Amino acid sequence: MDAVSILLPHHLHHPVTVQALAAGCHVLLEKPFALNLAEADDMIAKAEAAGRVLMIGYPHRYRKSTRFLKKVVDSGRFGRLSMLDAMMDEDQRKYVGGWLAEKAKLGGGVFFSASPRMLDVMMCLAGDIQTITMVGTHGGLAMEGEDTALSVMKFRSGVVGSTRHTWFSAAPGVWFHLRAFFENATLTLTVNPLADLATQGHLCPGQTEISVVGSENGILLESGEALDFTEEVRHFLDYVTDNVPCQTDGPAARKLMAAVLQAYDNAEREGG
Repeated sequence: MDAVSILLPHHLHHPVTVQALAAGCHVLLEKPFALNLAEADDMIAKAEAAGRVLMIGYPHRYRKSTRFLKKVVDSGRFGRLSMLDAMMDEDQRKYVGGWLAEKAKLGGGVFFSASPRMLDVMMCLAGDIQTITMVGTHGGLAMEGEDTALSVMKFRSGVVGSTRHTWFSAAPGVWFHLRAFFENATLTLTVNPLADLATQGHLCPGQTEISVVGSENGILLESGEALDFTEEVRHFLDYVTDNVPCQTDGPAARKLMAAVLQAYDNAEREGG
């Protein structure tokens, strides 16, 4: 066996990844990286010592839509990027239960488990996060961590950003949207499943669109992407076989995890 894909409850990420690395396997590990930075650091060190690949699964970064937005930012087509605003609108009442309801196994709440999908895309576009905080609440799910959360942040590049995320939406609209505010235009990315994402997963058909208003007006990109993992897995295999630099390797995923934990620390101190 050359490689494994680990899709287990969060509290099992560290022990099973360590076992896989010790067995000489490359590892594609489902997000989030770990429950804490000590576990993350141990996995990074063991992957380096073993000479094995360790990649964390943040699939949104690898999709056509995100790659397109990244090219727009880098090209300066619409001027300087100043703000990012993202939201995930979900009703997970039929999905959240068991270990997902236990804070010690999930690692926190929705902001720890799922909001990093948005944060990773935002870091792809704007760079490393300088400071971040969050607030969370219980909308109604029977879980120990928050089921609804908001965050605000500033990136080292000067861009500011915000996320909004709920697992307890009575009437979900667009599943995921992200607005990027440039000097000369505003771009909006929307990703919407066309069936039941919770039960169909990566097989669920979807509709993805990037629109623009401002110096240009119209649709810049359309695709059928929803929760497709094809490009993520392709990137992992390129990383393993051709040593292509990984965008979500251990050190990169650690930066994201450190930002999430910083947000929780600020929330604890300030009553959020």
